[in-house]
Amino acid sequence: MSRTTSSADWATAGFNEPLPLSVRGNSFFLDLDRLLARIETATTYYQALGVGRDVSREQLDRALAETLAILYPPYQISASLPAEMLTRIEQAFNKIAQGFAALASFARRRDYDAALSSVTSPAATKTAASAPAAPAASAPAASRPSPPPPQSLHIQQHTAPRAAYVESAKTSSTDNRRRTDRLKLALPVRIVGVDQGAVGKWSEMAETLDVSRTGLRLRLNRPVRYGMVLYLSLPLPAKLRSHGFMDTSYSVYALVRRIEPMKKGMRVIGLEFIGEHPPPGYLEKPWATFRTRHWAGHDRRRARRVARAEPICLDYISTEWPTPIREEAMTENVSRTGLRLIVRKAPPEFDLLRVNCAARHFEGLAILRNRFIGDDGQERLCLQFLDKEWPL
Repeated sequence: MSRTTSSADWATAGFNEPLPLSVRGNSFFLDLDRLLARIETATTYYQALGVGRDVSREQLDRALAETLAILYPPYQISASLPAEMLTRIEQAFNKIAQGFAALASFARRRDYDAALSSVTSPAATKTAASAPAAPAASAPAASRPSPPPPQSLHIQQHTAPRAAYVESAKTSSTDNRRRTDRLKLALPVRIVGVDQGAVGKWSEMAETLDVSRTGLRLRLNRPVRYGMVLYLSLPLPAKLRSHGFMDTSYSVYALVRRIEPMKKGMRVIGLEFIGEHPPPGYLEKPWATFRTRHWAGHDRRRARRVARAEPICLDYISTEWPTPIREEAMTENVSRTGLRLIVRKAPPEFDLLRVNCAARHFEGLAILRNRFIGDDGQERLCLQFLDKEWPL
């Protein structure tokens, strides 16, 4: 009798085989085992990250990057590790993530150092490891959801997930365009996604640029798509969480809402929190794209939109293409700062668009801010102009 795959199954699916001898004896496994032993026996955040008390921020960043590079090797290697080893890796990540969050901030490091100093007396030596020590993960990784392995079919699915902005929509009463206030915090975050095809499940380590109760921004190497669902793990402060308040690491599903143009090989990605559970339909098609519930709060538009149908010419531009891809499209509504288009063959990924309207004698560059399938089955692109304003 078949059963429905639960979130708890995802973390261990495909990882129950014993470690192959070829992996068990190689240098990577030995390095990983030594690193895990160091982190597990560490009694301070400094020991967990392998740094001294006088470590600079640059040295701290380097130590974190080197640690994460060993903890999270390429998928071809990590897929060969047993479930027990994966659990140790998740617990180690929680420990060093907490440590980095404490040591990267001057104020938090000052408080942490003060706590360390208070337990250095002989009477307190036996408790020094527990009071300011880097905590182990409160629950094994197998108890937390993780995206399932890829499947063979592909659809462009737009399903309304659980509302991520319920609290903000109810409490917003000002003209602030932000749904919730952002805090500039640099926190290590592990991102897990699923692509269709040979790549399948992938993971990448990054650092947040800012965070809020409803989402965050970060820089990412791997290309992602609007509406793609990612699984995040990070040491988010408890006051910004919607669940898992006592866990050392905050695990949450998030939706890709913004993709900035590539700079120096990296893209700034804006993510909206969905919650501790994935949206409906994700289990069947984890690589599909999804939409959020319609925003019910204060109007956040920069400029008033006017319903207007005008033919335009679009050039899709990407750094990976030798020439742009051209398409004829039709505006659905326009404003000074952007417009919404009905398109027929927009590429799944691109960096910029060149908008040309002969009737308005307008040509300018734009960036994609949203894309979705309308009730009529046609795709819409929402664009924001970068260098010019639309002539109303």
